[in-house]
Amino acid sequence: MYTQPRISLGRIVKLTISFFVYLWTEAGAILPRLFGIPVSGRCVVLYYHSVPPEQRVQFAQQLDQILKHARPVDATQRIVPGLGELLAAVTFDDAFENFVEQALPELQKKGIPSLVFVISGALGKAFGPTGNPEKVMSAIQMDALPRTLVSIGSHTATHPFLPELDEASVRRELRESKKQLEELLGREVFTFSFPFGGFTPQLVELCREAGYTRIFTTLPVYGFEQGPDEFAVGRVRVDPTDWKLEFFLKLHGAYRWLPVAIRLKSKLRSMMGRQAQQESSGEVRSMIQDWISNP
Repeated sequence: MYTQPRISLGRIVKLTISFFVYLWTEAGAILPRLFGIPVSGRCVVLYYHSVPPEQRVQFAQQLDQILKHARPVDATQRIVPGLGELLAAVTFDDAFENFVEQALPELQKKGIPSLVFVISGALGKAFGPTGNPEKVMSAIQMDALPRTLVSIGSHTATHPFLPELDEASVRRELRESKKQLEELLGREVFTFSFPFGGFTPQLVELCREAGYTRIFTTLPVYGFEQGPDEFAVGRVRVDPTDWKLEFFLKLHGAYRWLPVAIRLKSKLRSMMGRQAQQESSGEVRSMIQDWISNP
Protein backbone atom coordinates (compact mmCIF):
# COMPACT_ATOMS: atom_id res chain seq x y z
CA MET A 1 0.00 0.00 0.00
CA TYR A 2 2.68 2.51 0.95
CA THR A 3 5.77 0.33 0.97
CA GLN A 4 8.75 1.92 -0.66
CA PRO A 5 9.58 0.71 -4.18
CA ARG A 6 12.54 -1.62 -4.39
CA ILE A 7 14.82 -2.44 -7.29
CA SER A 8 13.31 -5.47 -8.98
CA LEU A 9 13.04 -7.01 -12.42
CA GLY A 10 9.37 -6.08 -12.56
CA ARG A 11 10.10 -2.45 -11.78
CA ILE A 12 12.78 -2.31 -14.48
CA VAL A 13 10.47 -3.96 -17.04
CA LYS A 14 7.72 -1.44 -16.28
CA LEU A 15 10.15 1.45 -16.63
CA THR A 16 11.47 0.11 -19.94
CA ILE A 17 8.02 -0.37 -21.47
CA SER A 18 6.95 3.05 -20.20
CA PHE A 19 10.03 4.64 -21.77
CA PHE A 20 9.00 3.32 -25.19
CA VAL A 21 5.40 4.42 -24.59
CA TYR A 22 6.73 7.91 -23.89
CA LEU A 23 8.84 7.88 -27.08
CA TRP A 24 5.85 6.67 -29.11
CA THR A 25 3.64 9.40 -27.67
CA GLU A 26 6.19 12.12 -28.39
CA ALA A 27 6.85 10.83 -31.90
CA GLY A 28 3.13 10.84 -32.63
CA ALA A 29 2.93 14.53 -31.72
CA ILE A 30 5.81 15.65 -33.93
CA LEU A 31 4.02 15.46 -37.30
CA PRO A 32 0.90 17.38 -36.23
CA ARG A 33 3.10 20.10 -34.77
CA LEU A 34 5.09 20.39 -37.99
CA PHE A 35 1.86 21.00 -39.92
CA GLY A 36 0.42 23.33 -37.32
CA ILE A 37 -2.23 20.86 -36.20
CA PRO A 38 -3.26 21.40 -32.57
CA VAL A 39 -2.19 18.70 -30.13
CA SER A 40 -4.55 17.94 -27.27
CA GLY A 41 -3.45 18.73 -23.75
CA ARG A 42 -3.15 16.11 -21.02
CA CYS A 43 -3.55 15.89 -17.28
CA VAL A 44 -1.83 13.42 -14.96
CA VAL A 45 -2.98 12.99 -11.36
CA LEU A 46 -0.22 11.77 -9.04
CA TYR A 47 -0.73 10.17 -5.65
CA TYR A 48 1.66 9.78 -2.76
CA HIS A 49 1.28 8.03 0.56
CA SER A 50 4.12 8.94 2.89
CA VAL A 51 6.96 11.49 2.87
CA PRO A 52 9.34 10.51 5.70
CA PRO A 53 11.92 13.09 6.87
CA GLU A 54 14.77 11.31 5.13
CA GLN A 55 12.91 11.57 1.79
CA ARG A 56 11.95 15.25 2.00
CA VAL A 57 14.77 16.40 -0.30
CA GLN A 58 13.80 13.85 -2.94
CA PHE A 59 10.16 14.92 -2.65
CA ALA A 60 11.14 18.57 -3.14
CA GLN A 61 13.15 17.62 -6.22
CA GLN A 62 10.09 15.88 -7.66
CA LEU A 63 8.03 19.02 -7.11
CA ASP A 64 10.69 20.90 -9.07
CA GLN A 65 10.24 18.39 -11.90
CA ILE A 66 6.51 19.06 -11.87
CA LEU A 67 7.09 22.81 -12.14
CA LYS A 68 9.61 22.28 -14.94
CA HIS A 69 7.50 20.00 -17.13
CA ALA A 70 3.85 20.71 -16.21
CA ARG A 71 1.42 23.21 -14.77
CA PRO A 72 0.20 22.22 -11.28
CA VAL A 73 -3.58 22.23 -10.84
CA ASP A 74 -6.07 21.63 -8.04
CA ALA A 75 -7.61 18.15 -8.48
CA THR A 76 -10.94 19.36 -7.04
CA GLN A 77 -11.51 21.99 -9.75
CA ARG A 78 -12.77 21.78 -13.34
CA ILE A 79 -9.67 20.91 -15.31
CA VAL A 80 -9.28 21.84 -18.96
CA PRO A 81 -5.76 21.43 -20.41
CA GLY A 82 -4.74 23.93 -23.05
CA LEU A 83 -3.55 22.69 -26.44
CA GLY A 84 -0.28 20.83 -26.06
CA GLU A 85 -0.26 21.52 -22.32
CA LEU A 86 0.66 19.04 -19.58
CA LEU A 87 -1.17 19.51 -16.29
CA ALA A 88 -0.31 17.72 -13.03
CA ALA A 89 -2.39 17.35 -9.87
CA VAL A 90 -0.87 16.13 -6.59
CA THR A 91 -2.83 13.99 -4.14
CA PHE A 92 -2.04 12.05 -0.95
CA ASP A 93 -3.76 8.99 0.51
CA ASP A 94 -4.07 8.18 4.25
CA ALA A 95 -3.24 11.67 5.65
CA PHE A 96 -0.12 10.73 7.55
CA GLU A 97 1.28 13.29 9.96
CA ASN A 98 4.43 13.58 7.87
CA PHE A 99 2.31 15.33 5.23
CA VAL A 100 2.01 18.23 7.68
CA GLU A 101 5.63 18.08 8.81
CA GLN A 102 7.48 17.25 5.59
CA ALA A 103 5.34 17.56 2.45
CA LEU A 104 3.28 20.66 3.17
CA PRO A 105 6.23 23.04 3.74
CA GLU A 106 7.67 22.07 0.35
CA LEU A 107 4.29 22.41 -1.36
CA GLN A 108 3.88 25.86 0.20
CA LYS A 109 7.33 27.00 -0.94
CA LYS A 110 6.46 26.12 -4.52
CA GLY A 111 2.79 27.08 -4.45
CA ILE A 112 1.57 23.64 -5.52
CA PRO A 113 -1.99 22.70 -4.45
CA SER A 114 -2.77 19.24 -3.11
CA LEU A 115 -5.70 17.02 -2.20
CA VAL A 116 -5.42 14.80 0.90
CA PHE A 117 -7.68 11.78 1.34
CA VAL A 118 -8.41 11.11 5.02
CA ILE A 119 -9.48 7.94 6.83
CA SER A 120 -11.91 9.55 9.25
CA GLY A 121 -11.59 6.81 11.87
CA ALA A 122 -7.79 6.98 11.88
CA LEU A 123 -7.30 10.64 12.79
CA GLY A 124 -4.76 10.94 15.59
CA LYS A 125 -4.07 7.20 15.51
CA ALA A 126 -1.58 4.88 13.84
CA PHE A 127 -2.34 3.27 10.51
CA GLY A 128 -0.59 0.49 8.66
CA PRO A 129 0.47 -3.13 8.98
CA THR A 130 1.41 -4.47 12.39
CA GLY A 131 5.02 -3.62 13.16
CA ASN A 132 5.17 -0.80 10.60
CA PRO A 133 2.39 1.71 11.28
CA GLU A 134 2.65 5.44 10.66
CA LYS A 135 1.01 8.23 12.61
CA VAL A 136 -2.01 9.88 11.02
CA MET A 137 -2.55 13.60 11.45
CA SER A 138 -4.98 14.68 14.16
CA ALA A 139 -8.32 16.38 13.59
CA ILE A 140 -6.76 19.63 14.84
CA GLN A 141 -3.88 19.35 12.37
CA MET A 142 -6.30 18.60 9.54
CA ASP A 143 -8.48 21.59 10.36
CA ALA A 144 -5.40 23.86 10.48
CA LEU A 145 -4.27 23.00 6.94
CA PRO A 146 -4.28 26.05 4.65
CA ARG A 147 -7.56 25.88 2.75
CA THR A 148 -6.24 27.86 -0.19
CA LEU A 149 -3.63 25.17 -0.88
CA VAL A 150 -4.92 21.90 0.62
CA SER A 151 -8.28 20.23 -0.01
CA ILE A 152 -9.65 17.30 2.00
CA GLY A 153 -11.31 14.20 0.57
CA SER A 154 -12.67 10.99 2.06
CA HIS A 155 -10.77 7.68 2.16
CA THR A 156 -13.58 5.81 4.01
CA ALA A 157 -14.01 5.52 7.78
CA THR A 158 -11.84 2.43 8.40
CA HIS A 159 -9.96 1.75 5.11
CA PRO A 160 -11.45 -1.63 4.16
CA PHE A 161 -11.15 -3.33 0.77
CA LEU A 162 -14.57 -2.23 -0.46
CA PRO A 163 -15.16 -4.99 -3.07
CA GLU A 164 -15.26 -7.52 -0.21
CA LEU A 165 -17.98 -5.72 1.75
CA ASP A 166 -21.73 -6.06 1.40
CA GLU A 167 -23.63 -3.08 0.04
CA ALA A 168 -24.84 -1.88 3.44
CA SER A 169 -21.31 -1.83 4.82
CA VAL A 170 -20.02 0.04 1.77
CA ARG A 171 -22.72 2.67 2.11
CA ARG A 172 -21.83 3.09 5.78
CA GLU A 173 -18.12 3.54 5.01
CA LEU A 174 -18.86 6.13 2.33
CA ARG A 175 -21.43 8.14 4.24
CA GLU A 176 -19.95 8.03 7.73
CA SER A 177 -16.55 9.20 6.55
CA LYS A 178 -18.07 12.05 4.56
CA LYS A 179 -20.28 13.12 7.46
CA GLN A 180 -17.50 12.90 10.07
CA LEU A 181 -15.06 14.95 8.01
CA GLU A 182 -17.65 17.59 7.17
CA GLU A 183 -18.54 17.98 10.86
CA LEU A 184 -14.87 18.37 11.79
CA LEU A 185 -14.08 20.82 8.99
CA GLY A 186 -17.33 22.74 8.80
CA ARG A 187 -17.42 22.46 5.02
CA GLU A 188 -18.45 20.02 2.31
CA VAL A 189 -16.29 17.03 1.44
CA PHE A 190 -17.09 15.95 -2.09
CA THR A 191 -14.08 13.90 -3.26
CA PHE A 192 -13.20 10.28 -2.50
CA SER A 193 -10.45 7.74 -3.20
CA PHE A 194 -10.70 3.96 -2.98
CA PRO A 195 -8.65 2.15 -0.30
CA PHE A 196 -6.20 -0.33 -1.83
CA GLY A 197 -7.41 0.87 -5.23
CA GLY A 198 -10.31 -1.58 -5.03
CA PHE A 199 -13.34 -0.52 -7.03
CA THR A 200 -16.05 -1.84 -9.33
CA PRO A 201 -18.68 -0.11 -11.50
CA GLN A 202 -21.21 -0.78 -8.73
CA LEU A 203 -18.97 0.92 -6.13
CA VAL A 204 -18.59 3.92 -8.43
CA GLU A 205 -22.37 4.31 -8.51
CA LEU A 206 -22.62 3.96 -4.73
CA CYS A 207 -20.12 6.81 -4.41
CA ARG A 208 -22.30 8.95 -6.63
CA GLU A 209 -25.36 8.10 -4.52
CA ALA A 210 -23.43 8.99 -1.34
CA GLY A 211 -23.02 12.55 -2.60
CA TYR A 212 -19.48 12.59 -3.93
CA THR A 213 -18.97 14.60 -7.09
CA ARG A 214 -15.50 13.32 -8.00
CA ILE A 215 -13.77 10.06 -7.10
CA PHE A 216 -10.24 8.82 -7.71
CA THR A 217 -8.93 5.38 -8.62
CA THR A 218 -5.39 4.02 -8.81
CA LEU A 219 -5.50 3.29 -12.54
CA PRO A 220 -2.52 5.20 -14.03
CA VAL A 221 -4.38 6.70 -16.98
CA TYR A 222 -4.68 10.30 -18.11
CA GLY A 223 -7.14 12.24 -16.01
CA PHE A 224 -10.11 14.21 -17.38
CA GLU A 225 -10.01 12.72 -20.86
CA GLN A 226 -13.81 12.55 -20.66
CA GLY A 227 -14.06 16.23 -19.87
CA PRO A 228 -13.55 18.71 -17.01
CA ASP A 229 -16.37 17.18 -14.96
CA GLU A 230 -15.13 13.58 -15.17
CA PHE A 231 -16.48 11.62 -12.20
CA ALA A 232 -13.99 8.72 -11.86
CA VAL A 233 -10.43 9.99 -12.34
CA GLY A 234 -7.36 7.78 -12.71
CA ARG A 235 -4.11 8.40 -10.83
CA VAL A 236 -0.54 7.13 -10.97
CA ARG A 237 1.30 6.25 -7.78
CA VAL A 238 4.57 8.03 -7.11
CA ASP A 239 7.02 7.84 -4.20
CA PRO A 240 9.84 10.16 -3.16
CA THR A 241 12.19 7.20 -3.78
CA ASP A 242 11.22 6.90 -7.46
CA TRP A 243 14.17 7.17 -9.83
CA LYS A 244 14.29 10.49 -11.70
CA LEU A 245 13.51 8.82 -15.04
CA GLU A 246 10.77 6.78 -13.41
CA PHE A 247 9.11 9.87 -11.97
CA PHE A 248 9.53 11.75 -15.28
CA LEU A 249 7.74 8.96 -17.15
CA LYS A 250 4.94 8.77 -14.59
CA LEU A 251 4.50 12.54 -14.76
CA HIS A 252 4.10 12.29 -18.53
CA GLY A 253 1.52 9.51 -18.36
CA ALA A 254 3.80 6.83 -19.79
CA TYR A 255 2.58 4.20 -17.32
CA ARG A 256 -0.94 4.31 -18.76
CA TRP A 257 -0.40 0.95 -20.49
CA LEU A 258 -0.52 -0.89 -17.14
CA PRO A 259 -4.34 -1.30 -16.91
CA VAL A 260 -4.34 -3.07 -20.28
CA ALA A 261 -1.54 -5.38 -19.15
CA ILE A 262 -3.39 -6.15 -15.91
CA ARG A 263 -6.58 -7.04 -17.79
CA LEU A 264 -4.72 -9.31 -20.20
CA LYS A 265 -2.92 -11.02 -17.33
CA SER A 266 -6.21 -11.58 -15.52
CA LYS A 267 -7.83 -13.08 -18.63
CA LEU A 268 -4.86 -15.36 -19.19
CA ARG A 269 -4.99 -16.64 -15.63
CA SER A 270 -8.72 -17.22 -15.94
CA MET A 271 -8.30 -19.15 -19.19
CA MET A 272 -5.63 -21.34 -17.59
CA GLY A 273 -7.79 -21.95 -14.56
CA ARG A 274 -5.25 -20.46 -12.16
CA GLN A 275 -7.05 -17.30 -11.11
CA ALA A 276 -6.25 -16.57 -7.49
CA GLN A 277 -9.11 -17.08 -5.10
CA GLN A 278 -10.14 -14.01 -3.21
CA GLU A 279 -10.74 -14.11 0.51
CA SER A 280 -14.34 -14.77 1.41
CA SER A 281 -16.51 -11.71 1.94
CA GLY A 282 -16.87 -10.51 5.46
CA GLU A 283 -15.33 -8.15 7.94
CA VAL A 284 -11.94 -6.83 6.83
CA ARG A 285 -9.37 -6.51 9.57
CA SER A 286 -8.75 -2.86 10.29
CA MET A 287 -5.19 -1.56 10.16
CA ILE A 288 -6.05 1.40 12.41
CA GLN A 289 -4.25 1.19 15.72
CA ASP A 290 -3.75 3.33 18.78
CA TRP A 291 -0.60 5.42 18.43
CA ILE A 292 2.20 4.85 20.90
CA SER A 293 5.44 6.79 21.08
CA ASN A 294 7.65 3.94 19.93
CA PRO A 295 5.55 1.53 17.85
